[in-house]
Amino acid sequence: MHFIFLATLRSGFGYGDDGRQMKSHQKKMFRIKGAVIAALSIYASGAILFSSAQAESPREDQTRYGVASGSGPLNTLLINGHPTTPRIAGNGALFVSKVAEAGNADILLLTSVGGQACDAQYSIVQVTPTGIKPPTAFFGNCISVRPMISGQTITMKFPRNVGRYATIPAEIDAYDIATGQMTKNGKPVSAVCRLDNGVCQG
Repeated sequence: MHFIFLATLRSGFGYGDDGRQMKSHQKKMFRIKGAVIAALSIYASGAILFSSAQAESPREDQTRYGVASGSGPLNTLLINGHPTTPRIAGNGALFVSKVAEAGNADILLLTSVGGQACDAQYSIVQVTPTGIKPPTAFFGNCISVRPMISGQTITMKFPRNVGRYATIPAEIDAYDIATGQMTKNGKPVSAVCRLDNGVCQG
């Protein structure tokens, strides 16, 4: 398995108040915009790319097949301005983040943003040249967390949620990129999103 890890570094370093450039090599001033740091590790087969580059808006991200956006009617997912099949919709909003590449598929983490009762739930969908693969059902315990990626597995660890209206136990959800299967707290669960009038609803 070939793994390529990417990180986007955005930083700017200027001069001191006296306007003179430091002579020390270690303290040499520089400006970096959008520099890419890559590290390559070789495994059995295939290729996965993980990117930490952030889009300008949380509601959209760039894929190899166009802009993925959660700004469609009723907060539906659009790829290059076109609705997906099936349609995927968020609650109060749908945030979109590209988290990995695997072969010809770009992996998106979708966040359905709710109200006071439920801050966020998540779905994972793979975008390919011919469209999207079936999205996962929305999951999580209404706490906002960041994904962790190791090998071909996307893991999201949710701490115990003591909410205003209910207490939801902690859970760990893991998604296998190669198979599209999911586990919850180490046990297999159905990853298929049940459609409501053709919509995977968050």
